[in-house]
Amino acid sequence: MKKICRLIRQCFTPFSINHFVAYHLAAMAVLISVSIPTQGQDVVEVIKFDVSLVTVNVAVKDNKGRPLLGLKSNDFLITDENDRVSPEYFESEGPASIVFVLDTSSSMKGAKWKNLLEGLKSFLKKARLDNDYTLIAFDSRAYVVADSVSAEEFCRSLSELKPVGDTALYDGVMLGLDAVKRARQRNRALVLISDGEDNRSQAQLCEVEREAFSRRAIIYSVGVLLKDYCARGIVEACNGKETIKQLAAITGGVAFFPDDLQLARTLKDIGNEVNTQYSLSYYPTSKNAGWRTVHVAVAQNQHSSKLRYQQRYLMR
Repeated sequence: MKKICRLIRQCFTPFSINHFVAYHLAAMAVLISVSIPTQGQDVVEVIKFDVSLVTVNVAVKDNKGRPLLGLKSNDFLITDENDRVSPEYFESEGPASIVFVLDTSSSMKGAKWKNLLEGLKSFLKKARLDNDYTLIAFDSRAYVVADSVSAEEFCRSLSELKPVGDTALYDGVMLGLDAVKRARQRNRALVLISDGEDNRSQAQLCEVEREAFSRRAIIYSVGVLLKDYCARGIVEACNGKETIKQLAAITGGVAFFPDDLQLARTLKDIGNEVNTQYSLSYYPTSKNAGWRTVHVAVAQNQHSSKLRYQQRYLMR
């Protein structure tokens, strides 16, 4: 220790030492510290973080398909790998972080693009003021347009986009799932809007599915006109339709196949569900990595309720 002190005195003047201490004292206070071991002792970690908190977003409907509101934390029964768990955090009708992943390829030109913009603006006008939004666009590549912004800023970013190029759908969803990881709110969702099959991505569908399982975010997939195109025998549309359905199903979301005139109504339905779902956060009793199964029910099911949520996730 004396040698270390001597070296410090040689390298710094008293003035620079004082400034060195002043500038770095605050940083040293927030570091994850380890004690300096004496001979025969192991290094001891002072601070540890538990990253195993699991959040499940649950949409609850009554037997007429309407959102079932007013449930409390103790109305839910949750098991993780058949072990009963209790919510540490609970939110009902709270603010949401919504990630939009939009197809801006050339096939979205014309009426589809115009109606999509109008539908999104209508959606934002009726959404909660404290929601935040992320905008991911994909054409021949995927890129972040706006990250965790207000509805007003989201609209400004949206107006700058123009449809062009191919369809890197999988890359877009991967970027969207990465944005979900950074989301501010526990209530979070990804809304994918596309009119075709992927034809340009670096990522594969299996990679997207695996990432979706680990992020535990509901995906609402909107396939614009894919149902109509598939009915006409267009193979690419049929393949795109199956991809859209699959991404929604594995995350407890819903797939929609509107025509371009129905986009506003579809987005309204998605908004209503996101704003009324419940967020249940808990620590699993076992923290072993791997695939895990969740089951959520309403106690005594007294309302004949129907629940939708992601029933399987990947613990890393």
